[in-house]
Amino acid sequence: MAVSPNPLLECLLTLALLWLPQLGAAYFDVVGPPEPILAMVGADAELPCHLSPNLSAEHMELRWSRQAPSPAVLLYQDLQVQEGEQMPKYRGRATLVQDDLSVGRAAVRISGVRVSDEGEYRCFFRENRNYGEASVHLRVAALGSDPHISMEVQENGEILLQCTSVGWYPQPQVQWRTPSGEKFPCISECMNPDEEGLFTVAASMIIRDNSIKNVSCCIQNVLLGQEKEAGISIPAPFYPRLAPWMVVVAVSLVVLGLLTIGSIFFIWRLYKERARERRSEFSSKEKLLEELKWKKATLHAVDVTLDPDTAHPHLFLYEDSKSVRLEDSRQKLPENPARFDSWPCVLGREAFTSGRHYWEVEVGDRTDWAIGVCREDVTKKGFDPMTPDNGFWAVELYGNGYWALTPLRTPLPLAAPPRRVGIFLDYEAGDISFYNMTDGSLIYTFPSLSFSGSLRPFFCLWSCGKKPLTICSVADRLEGVTVVAEVQDLSQDIPLTPVGEDSAPAEVDTLHFKLIPPQPSPGAP
Repeated sequence: MAVSPNPLLECLLTLALLWLPQLGAAYFDVVGPPEPILAMVGADAELPCHLSPNLSAEHMELRWSRQAPSPAVLLYQDLQVQEGEQMPKYRGRATLVQDDLSVGRAAVRISGVRVSDEGEYRCFFRENRNYGEASVHLRVAALGSDPHISMEVQENGEILLQCTSVGWYPQPQVQWRTPSGEKFPCISECMNPDEEGLFTVAASMIIRDNSIKNVSCCIQNVLLGQEKEAGISIPAPFYPRLAPWMVVVAVSLVVLGLLTIGSIFFIWRLYKERARERRSEFSSKEKLLEELKWKKATLHAVDVTLDPDTAHPHLFLYEDSKSVRLEDSRQKLPENPARFDSWPCVLGREAFTSGRHYWEVEVGDRTDWAIGVCREDVTKKGFDPMTPDNGFWAVELYGNGYWALTPLRTPLPLAAPPRRVGIFLDYEAGDISFYNMTDGSLIYTFPSLSFSGSLRPFFCLWSCGKKPLTICSVADRLEGVTVVAEVQDLSQDIPLTPVGEDSAPAEVDTLHFKLIPPQPSPGAP
């Protein structure tokens, strides 16, 4: 006797077979940090997520992404990071922190945080058919340079003050105030982001009250709760109110002046041409003396090359060790205490302990660079300011302005932008001078200095680009140089202490350090 199948029993058996593979699967939630992660520009940031309950994530797929799941900021799959799935801007910068994967905790570390990294990130965990995701918000901040205040006296006696600073994020707040706390409104305020998204601040105010003696400019980063302030002393009024007797004297002097004008006019006409000739002669002599000064400096030309052992991992050197450029990608280089790890800088191989030395750098039309001289033992780790107090004597082009890297950054109003810069070091005299080789004019001279220890050429690039910074060869510098005075200086020795004098130059790891074939400088004459 045949038994008819029970439809209800068949349905239950089918559901049991479908759910059987899932009985051993673990269900989980992905949890992100409750508050945004705050990171400084140039520092590192970690974006963590974890599982609840604390399951092992070692064999899971882990993905951090921005707006879309692919391409990813970082993808961990099949027990390794899948670099081919990464966004180009995060390659070499985003790494997985996997120390606690066994308890369900993971984080992505982003090196050298930029303004463009700010925003929301999604972390996604998946195992078989189970998955979950959470959000992580990254906030980016930067504390700008110390404010610089300039002063201009108007024709009506009012005083115009302008406060400038660079490198702020997010957009800061500017406030003018007195030591007693009295605040003043800005008559104009301009905040423009540069190529990296950092704000340049320019705010101005007018002082009409002669009783005000001191004013300060305060720039505050509200996100960080930090501020930078600079003050300035206001001089005595240039146009004081005149007493009645002073008005009488002034009128009398004007009348006497009008009476004497007629008598001296003829004499003035006679001497006018002579005075013009004298001014022309004096100007010619002054230009000749300045020209002789920098031509004399070129007689102490030395051959400077770049030291790869000091180069920041984002700096790529050419094979001739004469040119360098900055790239987004980071090289895998051996650990070296002499290597810059934060500022994108590199030093010259040559070390100077005495004598006079001169070299030229072809900057062309590239932007955002700094060149000069520094002590050999300067701090190469971290973000110590590049000032004379820290052993740096340099000038830079940053944004649209030229600056001397003094503690408050001295602006350099140049008549023409230099395409080639000459650097002269007189160790015993304590002189470091910079020349614009486009017209032979002096760019800047640091005040009288006193050196101790070795000094080395110094180079820094602030932005990426295909155009390199190039050290000119000695032959190019000396071509066409003629000196008509103090010829005896030709016989002076130029003491030079090369780095590694008793040993061959250290070999660069060709698997990790990229050397670019040499190219002719586009701005070379």
